Amino acid sequence: MQKIKTISALLAFAAVICFAADAVAAPEKADARSAILIECDTGTVMYEQNADERLPIASVTKIMTLCLIFDRIEAGSLACDDLVQISENAAGMGGSQVFLDAGESYAAGDLIKSIIIASGNDACVAMAEHTAGSQESFVSLMNDKAKALGMENTHFVNCTGMPAPEHYSTARDVAVMSRELIKHEMFFKWSNIWMDELAHKGGRITGLTNTNKLVRFFDGCDGIKTGYTSEAGHCVAATVKRDNMRLISVIIGGKTSQGRFDDARNLINYGFANYKKTELLQPGMLPDAIELKNGMTDSVRVKPDGLPSVILEKSRAGNIEARTDIPQSLNAPVKAGDRVGGIVFLLDGREIAKVNVVADQDGVQATVGEFFSKLIRHW
Repeated sequence: MQKIKTISALLAFAAVICFAADAVAAPEKADARSAILIECDTGTVMYEQNADERLPIASVTKIMTLCLIFDRIEAGSLACDDLVQISENAAGMGGSQVFLDAGESYAAGDLIKSIIIASGNDACVAMAEHTAGSQESFVSLMNDKAKALGMENTHFVNCTGMPAPEHYSTARDVAVMSRELIKHEMFFKWSNIWMDELAHKGGRITGLTNTNKLVRFFDGCDGIKTGYTSEAGHCVAATVKRDNMRLISVIIGGKTSQGRFDDARNLINYGFANYKKTELLQPGMLPDAIELKNGMTDSVRVKPDGLPSVILEKSRAGNIEARTDIPQSLNAPVKAGDRVGGIVFLLDGREIAKVNVVADQDGVQATVGEFFSKLIRHW
């Protein structure tokens, strides 16, 4: 017989409710053309403004460029100490650059550093040519990756973000590719560096200063990317992690450089002040084991198939209910991984998540001889 139990929010979630002492109101309107604020793990949107408007995004494009580069590193087809020869085409890139010498070779790691910190267009094109044979082939891969990620309102024409017809994205899509980029832990090796240097052959040095001022002037910011052209305006994708929650703020088409940083910072402060990442599965919701009938053992261990969490306004975190549907006993045989029950989580009566409960070990069925031997042992 199945046991269905509703756990009161006051009991199940009392330990996780935490109200903000000073809530921060959501901005009525960001100063930029488009904006969005999301939580990284779940993708929960906390704020949006014209988030699906197709706009030029300038060097924020390099988020996707870096995604492909780190994909190659993790796949083993690229290493940071690989030497990359700089073509005339790459060295001749305009806009932001780190002044690479045509014909010379640089370590891939140094070029990646130059892209992340200083937004070097020449380093971008050099890496694109090295990994895909040409910038055109690399851009095709960028568009393939965007499609795979569900970025329906994005199209790339180059890997740098230089102005070009039909080169566009949206705040929502930039948030999607930002989530993808920060899955690569190596990105953070360089993303929070404020100042560094790039050494050229012959001793020449190019100073690198992070284009993302929030890395230095906003506590906890460790990425991601800025961009500016007269067409795109001032853009930034910024991320901050505090405790168990990481937020991403995307600003597209800011009127001023400082304005984009102010918008991003205000949105992130609003998110942390008003939202909480709530771990839904609390101690006591699940039994350690369930009685096993006709088995070699008296019980079988169980566990949740995943640890669900949700992003909620702090004022609503206490309204969650957990309804468990777990049998009091199971009949052997049971295999490890078999679903034996579940828990449904509701907020104000609406389902927001569910998790399966599965066997954590095999529950082997006893033979007739083993059954009687077990009876005798018990007797």
